[in-house]
Amino acid sequence: MTAVPELRPETPTACITCHEDYRYALQRIGEIEDARPDTVESLELDMLKAAVAAYEAREVERAE
Repeated sequence: MTAVPELRPETPTACITCHEDYRYALQRIGEIEDARPDTVESLELDMLKAAVAAYEAREVERAE
């Protein structure tokens, strides 16, 4: 997964570029889905959910 710098460093972002990254992100989301608010894991969870949503949108667009 390629990290993408953002204006607010406390909210990291990631870009999923291949299906392997996508599968890893889904697996990791499953591992940390019960993360407590305001923890590193909750930030990671938000980042991964956003990256997965963006990847899925790109894949749907590409398939059309």
